[in-house]
Amino acid sequence: MNYKKGKKNNLFHYTKWIPDKESSDIILAIHGYNDYSNSFDTAGKYLSHHNIETIAFDLRGFGENNNRGNWYKLQDHLDDIILNIQKIKNENPQKKIYLLGESMGGAIILSLANNYVDLPLDGLILVAPAIWNFSESNFWKGLVLKLFSSIFPKLKVSGKGIIKVRASDNIEMLKKLSKDKLFIHEPNLQSLQGITNLMDKSYQDTKSYLKMPNYRTLILIPIIDEIIPRQPLINLFKFDEIRNNLYDTVDIGVYENSFHMILRDLKSEEIIDHIRIWINDKNKLRNYHQYKDSVEKLINNSFYHRLEK
Repeated sequence: MNYKKGKKNNLFHYTKWIPDKESSDIILAIHGYNDYSNSFDTAGKYLSHHNIETIAFDLRGFGENNNRGNWYKLQDHLDDIILNIQKIKNENPQKKIYLLGESMGGAIILSLANNYVDLPLDGLILVAPAIWNFSESNFWKGLVLKLFSSIFPKLKVSGKGIIKVRASDNIEMLKKLSKDKLFIHEPNLQSLQGITNLMDKSYQDTKSYLKMPNYRTLILIPIIDEIIPRQPLINLFKFDEIRNNLYDTVDIGVYENSFHMILRDLKSEEIIDHIRIWINDKNKLRNYHQYKDSVEKLINNSFYHRLEK
């Protein structure tokens, strides 16, 4: 495997995991909130050993960008992703291109897919996507955040010692992440309002997209998710127009022992391998127990986010 990291074209900081042999598939990976491209290191290394190339870049306001900590509009991210998709396809016209998004990255991809239906993509992979209509389901909290973010937009907020959540069962990874200077540990109020607006918009886009999906889609859902509640997604599955597309264009895997950072959990290799299998043969993946009666498992599991209790 070849590992490359650097700044290209004075626009983006890329991290690439390139197989030793010529690959036929490329994944463009979009990271989550406060994170950056290196979040896909475990997945990128594993997939490269199976002849799948992974390319990730730091979204505006994150990672190695000089503007780290600033918030950018959803459309800015959509434009940047489209630019990178077209660039990759132009350089690799014979290869299949997949778009993968983790958490916020998954929400961004759903907005992209709903509004741009003719992109040269062979599939979408949504990993613990931030599908959450926060302002609608938490009206008063949303109102308070909007008020304070307008008065103190640059005020940084830390949940340390106040909000105790487990993002993963991989404690060593979390310890390293807590010391990673490129990870944003104290976002400002403008950024928090921004991610709230992004999720609100993405939730509406997700509702529209799942009713008429234009791309082959894989959704990986960890049950022990203390970051993103699953009830908003469950509510979407109540629509017949959406339920009818499941197991056809849209494949859903429910992982009952996985956390929000599912691609970095202790047993992440199994989940990453399921991505590989889906790329090669989605029908084979449907035989795995995580993909059988997955919506019912999602609805009936006893674990719930603290905001849903």
